[in-house]
Amino acid sequence: MFSAALITDRNGSLDWTVVGCARFGSAEHVWREPATDGAVLRWEDGSPVELIVEAYCCRCPAGTDGFLVGTGFDDDLAAMRLCAGCALSVPSTEMLRWVDLDQAAAELGVPVRLASGAMTDQVRGDRLMRTVLDDLEATLVGSNLRERVADPQWREQAVRAAAGNPRVVVGIADAVADLGDGEVLDLYPALAELGRQLPRAAARWLESSGHVAAARLGLPCLGAGA
Repeated sequence: MFSAALITDRNGSLDWTVVGCARFGSAEHVWREPATDGAVLRWEDGSPVELIVEAYCCRCPAGTDGFLVGTGFDDDLAAMRLCAGCALSVPSTEMLRWVDLDQAAAELGVPVRLASGAMTDQVRGDRLMRTVLDDLEATLVGSNLRERVADPQWREQAVRAAAGNPRVVVGIADAVADLGDGEVLDLYPALAELGRQLPRAAARWLESSGHVAAARLGLPCLGAGA
């Protein structure tokens, strides 16, 4: 069985965290999952036996040589998958250390293997396609908000899109902030209903980062409103 994994720096040593509860029958299935962040954990009889890492540096087309990490002060600090050249280009500070693949295996407690170049190319292509589609969805929702927010069916569709695509929330915030004051007055009942229907995570982001949009959507906010 296989699962998505995130490699982190914890207590001054590399560690892995399972991403989500799903288990898959092949590494290829995990790579296609949006939550996968460059690593797949292979299990046998309930125990982790191997960590499969993307073949290429996250900054350039060169091969992965290891990880640049912090020094264990932040349990959630993700390890940066790099080639040796990109690692050398990062300004050195006492808060960073370089861990090559052999040392990574020793710290993680499981063998570390690079995925094939073909698989990594496919993963990058799939991620790029998801990004393009997510951006397109966000653009469509934002561009249609002014004309369609009064339509309950459209609001339901926008809420479903926002639940699965954080970029849609940004698109909604931008579109609402671009409305004129007169438009806000005319559309406020529909805007407030959209605000009530948004997923809680989206509403929290708007309340803290999209102050104008939050106010116009009838949500609490820390900044000025419409």
